[in-house]
Amino acid sequence: HATRLCWVALVHHPLALEAGLLPQQARALFDSERRALATVRGVIVTSAATARELTAYGVPAERVHAVRPGTDSAPLATGGGAGDGLSLLCVATLIPRKGHAVLIEALRGLQDRAWTLHCVGSATWDADTADALRSTIAEHGLGDRVLLHGEVPTVVLQSMYAEADAVVLPSHFEGYGMALAEALAHGLPVVSTAAGAIPDTVPGDAGVLVPPGDAVALRAALAALLDEPGLRARLAAGARAARAVLPTW
Repeated sequence: HATRLCWVALVHHPLALEAGLLPQQARALFDSERRALATVRGVIVTSAATARELTAYGVPAERVHAVRPGTDSAPLATGGGAGDGLSLLCVATLIPRKGHAVLIEALRGLQDRAWTLHCVGSATWDADTADALRSTIAEHGLGDRVLLHGEVPTVVLQSMYAEADAVVLPSHFEGYGMALAEALAHGLPVVSTAAGAIPDTVPGDAGVLVPPGDAVALRAALAALLDEPGLRARLAAGARAARAVLPTW
């Protein structure tokens, strides 16, 4: 059919870059996707970072077109930080690539600060990862401070963004970072990683980005966010500036 039809592929991020794969699984996915992309007339990607990744797949640059996803407008967050400390929000399916285990390890060293982490995202897509995360949370005595909400309706998620003080996403790779764009749409400071397209999605004045998988660096970034109101205010101002130029659908 490739000789008869005009195939156009949409690549959010290459499958082989999913975290937690065995080497042979990653190689099989790489080979399969490389063969599939060889048949297409064009590729749409969600970021310049993903476009660069496709060089390894033999896709000519002139066939690749980066189109950033749109972000719905949203009201500015009002924050929930008060007597109970800061409300941190992580919106991500519980899979290895999203880095929840790194986040829990980072927060384990910040129990002397006042904070609550709300995790929103499917716990059924990768049941083993979700179970391991629950065990780690219990092992560190964080059950009352790290709340796994699972999937929630859109209206509930919007209210959680509105009540958050910051968004944290310690991903090992992102092809764009939709949850981070939504954080910016709400004017929220971001703590994330310099992985994949995240540096393109989150401006330097709107977030603190650390190396992926580095719990010590993530802990330091979160500590600074928790301890320094001035830093939070500057990052929130940067997020509001980014909010004004986010692409719409």
